[in-house]
Formats: sequence, structure tokens, C-alpha cells
Amino acid sequence: MEYLFLDSRIIERTENAKLVPGTAVKDPGNPLLVADKPWEPRYDNMYPNVLWDEEEEIYKCWYCPFIIDERTSRTAPGKRNPEATDYMAARPSKRDEAILYATSGDGIRWEKPELGIVEFNGSRKNNIVVRGPSGAGVYRDPQDPNPDRRYKAFYAAQVGYLQLVRFSPDGLHWGPEIPCPEIAIQSDCHANMIWSEQRQSYLGIVRHYDRIPVVGNRKIARTESRDGVKWTKSTLALAGTPQKQAHDMVIFEDGGVYLGLLGVMNFPSMKSRHGVRQHIELAWSPDSVTWHRVAEGTPLIGHTPKEERKYGTMPYDWGALFPSAPVFRGDRIEIYYGASDWYFFDWRKSGLARASLRKDGWAGYEPTNGSEPMTVRTKAVSWEGGDLRVCIDLEEGGFLKVAALDEKRKLRGEGLIQRKAGNLTDAQVTWKQGFDDEDLKGRKVSLVFEAAAARLYSFSFGPAR
Repeated sequence: MEYLFLDSRIIERTENAKLVPGTAVKDPGNPLLVADKPWEPRYDNMYPNVLWDEEEEIYKCWYCPFIIDERTSRTAPGKRNPEATDYMAARPSKRDEAILYATSGDGIRWEKPELGIVEFNGSRKNNIVVRGPSGAGVYRDPQDPNPDRRYKAFYAAQVGYLQLVRFSPDGLHWGPEIPCPEIAIQSDCHANMIWSEQRQSYLGIVRHYDRIPVVGNRKIARTESRDGVKWTKSTLALAGTPQKQAHDMVIFEDGGVYLGLLGVMNFPSMKSRHGVRQHIELAWSPDSVTWHRVAEGTPLIGHTPKEERKYGTMPYDWGALFPSAPVFRGDRIEIYYGASDWYFFDWRKSGLARASLRKDGWAGYEPTNGSEPMTVRTKAVSWEGGDLRVCIDLEEGGFLKVAALDEKRKLRGEGLIQRKAGNLTDAQVTWKQGFDDEDLKGRKVSLVFEAAAARLYSFSFGPAR
């Protein structure tokens, strides 16, 4: 069993400890995939869906740009900037969305194959798989016994924004749209779905929209389905504030909990849509119904900074970020995200970017006062036998000590990590002489972690994972 320290259900108390988001390292080659085709006039939010196909040994990406954006195509190139033209007011304003497909062998160099599936301007030599879906979440579902439903797309209609679902055997050739009016919501952001083994149902994320003046107010909603076709009426899952809105969230499971990558939309003023930017934060849930923010207001993936603000000179992800569900590969977590270089409701160039986390590195405890050790004490957990292992970042001069207490809070063992400084994955705790692992097996034990110059992410029992 693995336990993430961000799971507050297992934490009894802490001293001089704060929970902080993990350190996401951005790829130096970002952006990795950019708009360079006639049917890609504006990537906009992109809403990427990236997975690693183990059978084919290839990355696959479904992304959702505008393939028609007259605000761009009917504006002279020299006037496609905020000084010359208000993007949101540009006319004519016809727009058309689609799902596009790209592949990569290494996750860095991407190709847009000529699929021959959808006609665009008289040619099928493009990477469009289906026209029409808005903000589609594409999910590969290994548990569905029907091979024709291996891939699932969950999205909104461009007109009316009602939710729909459709299925595919290969992620390229899609069956008919199936309306889901019972969800009873209008949603135009990155809808997405996963299968929950725990709940024996599909969990869907959509968006609720409050029509408050000028800025609106976006919130995250959820729905559930036994078969992926008939869904429950959506209910509120997570909300921010009108000034810091919960714009979109992709969900997944890791470490025995549900996790969400949350796009937080920041409005400088409630009287205008100018100057809006978006970053990515972390949320978690024990059951997919009740959600908790991790270090609310602190990005897991934030903007690349630049002191001077000048259109056309900003870093690729200075403006607005939109996450994909993560790819887990060995000891590394890869988070792909749509990245834009300018404000949300404005002219902006967008592309696909990537950031990486260490294993279990979503969030961890570190000392509030860095000059003093911290203590993190767990509630009673079942001692499953085998080695106690910890995922931890240790700085030079840092340490980790562990004490095991039985049901009566009697000390049953003391141990420590004997590894050198670094990002340690499943590091084994070495117990002092006299510790009897078999005596604790199957019993409830509280663990007391004392650490300095460190960040604690998770612990587990047994062999290295």
C-alpha cells in the first residue's frame, strides 16, 4: 500500500511543516508542437490529451484547436496584435473546432500524420480525426470488453454546449455522437472521463458557468455513469471565486486518491476580460465527490516569468496554461499542457509543452522554518510487513528519522534513511537493532517522521515499486 502525504486523512498532526506543490521541471525544448498547418489558424486553449501507448511504444496526442477562426484568417497579419485589433471584437467571427491527432516516439519530436479521414478545403491530407467537438477529452479505456469502445471522447457540442460522447476502436475512426442531456449542463471547456475501479463507474468532469456580469464565473462539476452512455445529473465538485475561477480540471488516480490538475483563471478586474491569465494548480479527492485544493493559490505549473510585458516577445507559457492528464513512465511523471504566450482573451500563440515531476512528486511536506526540523505524524495505518520505504528529497546535511508506535502509542522501533542527499525514490528505512517487523505485521501503527532540509512525498510497505 502506498500513501501520499498530501492525503490529509492519514495525517494526525504536524509541527513546523507545510504542504507545498512539487517541483515541475519544464522541458528546455518547449514548445514541442505548434500551429503550422492551414487548418490550425488558432490553437487557443488546445486542451491536449496525451498518453503513452505501451503496445505501440508511441506517444499519442489528441488536441482541440479551432480549424476555422475568421477573427484570425480575416485579419491582416500586420493587424493580428492587441495594439491594432481587439481579438474578441474582430469580425467576421465564425469559428469551427475539431479533434486533431499527433504522435511522437520520444515525447519531444511530434508528427502530424496525413490521416485521410476528414476533408478540409477539398483535401483529406491532414491530421483531423473529427470536426465539431468542443473541448474534447479523449480517454483510452483498457477495461471495456467491447473493442469498438476502446477509445472514448467526452465533449460539448459547439452549438448549445450540451454534453456528448462517442466511441472508437483506434482513436481515429469515431462512431456516431451520443447525446447526454441528463447531465443537464452547458459546458465548453475540457470535459474528460476516467474509469474508477473503486466506484465501478465512469467519472466525468464538466464545467458549470454562472452568468455574472462581464466576467462570468466558471466552476468544476462532475457526473457519473455505469456504462459511459447514461450519466447522472451534474453536481458541483470544486469552485474558486469570480476573480480566481476554476476554469477546467483533468482528473486521474494515483497513490490511492483521485487527483486533479486545475486550470485557475485569474481576473485582474471584475469589470473587464482584459489581462486574464491562467496557471495550473493541484487538487485531490478521496472519493471523486469532495475535492480539496493543495496549497491554494500556488501553482504546480506556473508561468515562465519575464519582467517586461510586450506582445510578441513573451515566453511560450507566460499567458495561459491548460493541462493534459499525466503520463507515468518509470520514476518520472510527464505533464503535457497547452501553453500560450499572451492573455487569455487576446491574440496569443499557443503550443504543446511538457513539464516533469519525480515519482509521487505531486506535493510534499517541508519545514516551515528551514533552520529547524519538521515532524509529520500519521494516523494509525496497517503495518503490511516488509520494508518501510519513503519518497523524499534530501538536501546536503538533511536527514530523516522514523519512529513506529503501536496502538497504545508505545514505541516499537526507530529507523532512519541512510542514503546520501538527492531525490530518493522508495528509499528503505533502516531500523535500529531490536526492531521486530513480524510482531507488527497486520497491526495498526502510527509513524512519526522527523526530517530536516527535506521534502516528504510518500511512504509504502514492501519491495521497491
